[in-house]
Amino acid sequence: MLRVTIHAGAPAERTAANQLAVLDIAYAKREALADYLVALSLRGAGELEPATVSAYPRWSASLWDLVARATAQALYRTEDLPAFGRPDRRCAYARRLCAAIERATLDGHGLELGLADIEQREARRGRYRVRLTEDIAGEREAEFDYGVRVLNPADLLLRAVCWALAGREALPPRPALIVPPALVIDGVERFHIAALAGPARTGFIRHRGGATGVMPRAEDYVAFLMRG
Repeated sequence: MLRVTIHAGAPAERTAANQLAVLDIAYAKREALADYLVALSLRGAGELEPATVSAYPRWSASLWDLVARATAQALYRTEDLPAFGRPDRRCAYARRLCAAIERATLDGHGLELGLADIEQREARRGRYRVRLTEDIAGEREAEFDYGVRVLNPADLLLRAVCWALAGREALPPRPALIVPPALVIDGVERFHIAALAGPARTGFIRHRGGATGVMPRAEDYVAFLMRG
């Protein structure tokens, strides 16, 4: 399971006291095209009705892409976001917010996989800079305008991720399942690890303990997509 926590302040200042929202993402179906159950709780509003992200290709994109789609489904029941106009002087704002993605572990201590740092950039309200970091996908940064009468920290994070990943106030196109071209060698389908793209390549190498030299079997990659 993935847990995303949103806090007031900088990443180093995260505590239970400044936690504003929690997003839980759990498997409903763990396959190459996975289904996820989503639960979002907001301070002051409680837990929203559970939502789902269906047929999402595993190891296909940044974890922040999955987080954004899960947040959109929890808030709006769709991945087509309602657009907001340019913020005015009366909009609510935050000086700084941050969010962390953690994966549940057997010892109860989450393994941190990604951080988001969102900070107001100018004296006028509603101008922000976001910096996303992630274990596999590296770092992305963007500046954007956002302002509404009542600030929702989960929605602000959602818009920030959209700007960092897609450069606009909308989710990027849904990623495609990453499948490398296979070669038949001595009757066995194999593939070059270098033919894998993005997160799938890094994830598969880690799944194999760092080995990159031998051409693995196609069925090993299928097993990774299903369970890795």
